[in-house]
Amino acid sequence: MGHAAEAMAAAVDGCYANAVGRAFAAADESADPVRGGIEAAIAMAETNPTAARAVLWRLLGDSQAWEMMKEILGGQEIQATLRIGAAIHLALAELTSPAPQLHRLLPELMEWLGHRQLSVVE
Repeated sequence: MGHAAEAMAAAVDGCYANAVGRAFAAADESADPVRGGIEAAIAMAETNPTAARAVLWRLLGDSQAWEMMKEILGGQEIQATLRIGAAIHLALAELTSPAPQLHRLLPELMEWLGHRQLSVVE
């Protein structure tokens, strides 16, 4: 591997570790860990959609992060795995648009994750 490729790999590793760490920290600090982690991830993703896509693709293969996410999400293991996968793919689809707006998908992401807050009907 050449020096440029090594530098690029190190940058991706750093970005991934930072993004995942910040999302888990936000989850730990929130009264609603699922919502806190998702909101932190959305805030980071909207500033750099290209990096966010790379982080999400890498997240798909990170078994340790998956185990942590399933623990936060709770419920049956297979159902939690499917919920997380669906939310990641929904985010990836939005991040491919010319002007991604993940914050507008927060209710749908929360519903896929099984943590939708029902609104009060007026």
